[in-house]
Amino acid sequence: MAREMAELEGRVTLRPWRLGLLVDTSSATDVREAIAKLSSVWGGIWMPILDVRSSIQSIEATGELYDVDALYSEVTDGLVGELLRKPGWRWEGRASFGAFGGDFGLRRGLLPLKALLRSGLDFAMPTWAAGHPDDLLLTATFGLAESLDAPLDEAADGRAVVGLGYLAAKIPPPTVIGALELGQMYLSVVNRRYLKNWGGIHILRGGAIEDVLEFWNARAFGSPLIALPAERTEGNLVEFLLRRGLPTLEPYRSMDGAESVSELPVWGLTDAGSEVQAIIRAAAGERGLSVAERPRGHREVRGFSGVRTSIQSSVRAETRPSSRAAYITLPRLPIREDDSVIEAGIVAAEVTWQSSDALDPRLSPRLPPHRRHSALVAHALATDGVEHVRVSVSGVVLGLDAHRDRVRVPLGNTLEAFRLLFDDADVEVSQSEVGLFQARAAERFGGPFSGFFSQPAARAALETTASRVEGITMPHLVQTVQSQRGGWPHPVMEPHVTPSAYATRVVHNLLFSGVFVPTTRVHCSHCRVQTRVSSDDLASRMQCEFCGEVFDLALSHALTKPEWRYRLAAHLRSDQVQALLPALAASSFLAQLRHTEEPPMPLVLGLQVEVDGRSIEVDVAAYIPDTEWITVLGEVKTGNRIDIHDVDNLVYLRERLARSGVRCILMFATLKDGFSPEEVATLRGLAERSHPTWDSMGRLVPNLPLTLTGLDLSHHPMDESHPWRWAGMQYAGLYGTAVESCRRNLGLTSCELSGSEVPPSLSWGD
Repeated sequence: MAREMAELEGRVTLRPWRLGLLVDTSSATDVREAIAKLSSVWGGIWMPILDVRSSIQSIEATGELYDVDALYSEVTDGLVGELLRKPGWRWEGRASFGAFGGDFGLRRGLLPLKALLRSGLDFAMPTWAAGHPDDLLLTATFGLAESLDAPLDEAADGRAVVGLGYLAAKIPPPTVIGALELGQMYLSVVNRRYLKNWGGIHILRGGAIEDVLEFWNARAFGSPLIALPAERTEGNLVEFLLRRGLPTLEPYRSMDGAESVSELPVWGLTDAGSEVQAIIRAAAGERGLSVAERPRGHREVRGFSGVRTSIQSSVRAETRPSSRAAYITLPRLPIREDDSVIEAGIVAAEVTWQSSDALDPRLSPRLPPHRRHSALVAHALATDGVEHVRVSVSGVVLGLDAHRDRVRVPLGNTLEAFRLLFDDADVEVSQSEVGLFQARAAERFGGPFSGFFSQPAARAALETTASRVEGITMPHLVQTVQSQRGGWPHPVMEPHVTPSAYATRVVHNLLFSGVFVPTTRVHCSHCRVQTRVSSDDLASRMQCEFCGEVFDLALSHALTKPEWRYRLAAHLRSDQVQALLPALAASSFLAQLRHTEEPPMPLVLGLQVEVDGRSIEVDVAAYIPDTEWITVLGEVKTGNRIDIHDVDNLVYLRERLARSGVRCILMFATLKDGFSPEEVATLRGLAERSHPTWDSMGRLVPNLPLTLTGLDLSHHPMDESHPWRWAGMQYAGLYGTAVESCRRNLGLTSCELSGSEVPPSLSWGD
């Protein structure tokens, strides 16, 4: 039944809006100014400094690696300017002051640090003399006092500007030292073991801008790093920097497995003077660590792991099913209250939807995390205080003022989400007539992910009813469900549900959908013609369709005993139902592959793609977010044969998506118990010419077709035989499930990879 309101549930997190700052990195002045700007805003320590002279491809790749929310540069012309205006990279900048400015309490730039300077904070801002030999190191370690743009008075509230010598000698030291440390308030980097393994000490050679940039950008990934000068200069600065925190590697077992070893990695150790080296080794020895030299520039990072903050909350929103947005309440960021401030500055509200119910299938709360898909949520800009918006791996990220307590979260168009996957303005997509029918039919049974048609009994009941023009009786319906129930109810998950009770439950669910129309026989007392009439058309006095006379329903029932039957609404044809059932069984299967708090996936039934002069229809198209980040294109059948034409069409789309950097797996499903010999030969041929691909974790994996039979699509999600529980899979994730499906359904006996440029070596059983 149609729902008046849709419901969405998820989480919202407030964090800094992270920029990638583009400057001329060959200029010490520009680099110092960039550090000063980033050290003036909340979370600036995790914002990278990029070279504006790099190629556009390099800038984009680095921006993706750091997962920045936008790129920013004072240079706005040429190719760089074009990049800065693209969806997902653009700093909207509705104020003339840019990302780091504001005026008279009307801050349109990033949230400044002075908003975090609350009374009583034990904070000290170091200063040093102009022309200090380690000026860039100190700037990259502490930030600059002028970046705070706020007076500091030790006598008033414990905040002060102090010299380095005083600071190094003060015991105990202040709780928070420097603007960069203040900018980490309420924040921490998501813990990742590999980030700790890239932590340690970075030696900065005097005047070497490249060392400062490498240190800054390595730390911006979240690695626990500190910088030390190559030569000892002022007082006991080196000892003080070491005393503030000594990053270490995670302990690990030595080669013989006999002991646990901890190391202190040092980048550029040989560039350090003997005195600094001695201090480092002494500090490491006091903590039982061994010093390990690391080569400069050698870091294989996997990407920014995210900022953790306690400023988050669960959210639940109700909206009209066809509404393009949902309103949520935001948690409050504890910033300094100031009546003169109208807008405090921009922060990011990261919204992750974890479930949706009764939402129009034309809308998707979760979109592919490609930058170009940010255009689908751009309609949120300049509404309810939203200044910036983009999509990310976590969901939708909104840039808004830190004072906002409520926001309108945009939803994306599902069809457009699939069109943008091709990254080609000439590609057109639509939903076929069959797909439109299937989408509406799915809503009547709880949506395409409800899992209802994973039950063979439900499919059998619908198919049997469709094959009877006059419908079937209730006993026939119950008997069909009970005899075709397969492994349902599950003996472990539903041990107390009898087959009879299960059949009654399924029949009730079918009737509740509103798809079944009750009809009964009526008998004209004048011409004796019998006809079947739906319950809506019954009346105490009725007119005969044949002779036109009016007769009494009571007399009709006296002449002919009433018999209730159930037919499908709108007299759905058998071929329509046969096309519907495998599509809904396959979409339910895709949903069952995901078992924790999973975001809703974009799905289109009957996706019509117009590309390169070809018109291709995809029975089931889905984008699986979260850990897989993969597009699934499926051809599904009830009894018809999958042929080479079906295969070639989907292969063509897979190749087009690969050119746009989109992972894609092809799914072929049938409701038959197995594939025919001709289908097996066709699908084996596809497997043998499918090149390997890289999964979301950077692993090389075979990209074999996902082949599913009626038995595979008919298991309870917790059944040991369900594909997601298949044992002994050679590869992880959906790619591994596809390989195992070929083994079980196509006779695959071995699969060996020889690199990414050639198809895998496959062996088949007889």
